[in-house]
Amino acid sequence: MDKASLWLFTMLYRLLRAFILIAILIALIGGNRMVNRNDSQDIALRPLPLDANNRQRRDVGALTFLRAWELRSSNSDFGGISALVALPDGRFMGLSDAGILIGFGLTRDDAADRPFIAALPGAVGPNISYEDRDSEGIAFDRETGRFWVSYEGKHMIRRFTPSFARINGKAVPQEMKNWGANSGGEAFVRLDDGRFILFSEGMDLPGRGYQALLFSGDPVEQGTSHFSFAYRPPKGYKPTDATLLPDGRILLLNRRISFPDGFTAKLILLDSATIQKNEVVTGEVIASLAPPLLVDNMEGLTVTQENGRIIVWMVSDNNFNAWQRTILMKFALNFTDAKEPKSGAATKKPEAEIAPGFQSL
Repeated sequence: MDKASLWLFTMLYRLLRAFILIAILIALIGGNRMVNRNDSQDIALRPLPLDANNRQRRDVGALTFLRAWELRSSNSDFGGISALVALPDGRFMGLSDAGILIGFGLTRDDAADRPFIAALPGAVGPNISYEDRDSEGIAFDRETGRFWVSYEGKHMIRRFTPSFARINGKAVPQEMKNWGANSGGEAFVRLDDGRFILFSEGMDLPGRGYQALLFSGDPVEQGTSHFSFAYRPPKGYKPTDATLLPDGRILLLNRRISFPDGFTAKLILLDSATIQKNEVVTGEVIASLAPPLLVDNMEGLTVTQENGRIIVWMVSDNNFNAWQRTILMKFALNFTDAKEPKSGAATKKPEAEIAPGFQSL
């Protein structure tokens, strides 16, 4: 290939990459989807390698790769997973940014165990807009079975009964009223002592980071106080989900989209003891995902335990696009400075019991 042809080919390739990037950015904003309805409850899994060019690769920073799958379903509401939580019965529940709950377990032969796909209360109805159901973050209390969900279109926090049968509380902190249309409460976590932390995806505090809120208790209850602080992610990254480790520290998933790399992700270890009112926290990068490694729009994060090991799970948001995938990734967390589990922290393998709230699904 002569130099002129090579130059033309390179320019066309770059234009194509730019076009795809712009299309994905538009999709990230969200919107209404016009589809033919399909209410199938089936979810299929297809195994994927971490690195298609080196299938023996396992190490990713402090993580050891175990398995990965692409999740598919013909259900019209499947996709868009923005948060992930591990349920007491061993299943997972994903929360989509369209107000949809996506539940599933994993069998040893790569099949979905007891899958379900159902709408959140308040997410369907003739007068419900996309902004009304733009759910982004989820926090879970294993003892009471209650869930808290953060919303981005209309910034608020809702509390749900263990059965997810109804909404039984709502809060709109003053700070959230100033959060932008696509920069609201994205990463939500409940600490073992009953406090909550909500990280905004893009409410920029100039020169400091993104605004986050720490609540002294249940955000919905009157009398609960809160304060603002700044979270400074790695340059170009935004927080997408958070989960609690057995020792009380926080894992925070961060995502970036850029040209020419596309999607990349970084996992941050954060000690809640370092969080102070109006101060800046950063945390420590313990793992990074970037091409050629398997990565997409990583938005969901949770942890479980297997045989004494901490297992980290990540899931991607496909934005309901044909050219993106819903990818579930499983890693073992390797710590050299692991602390003793905090009193009351969940340290045993989830028991095989009915997941709170899903007896009828």
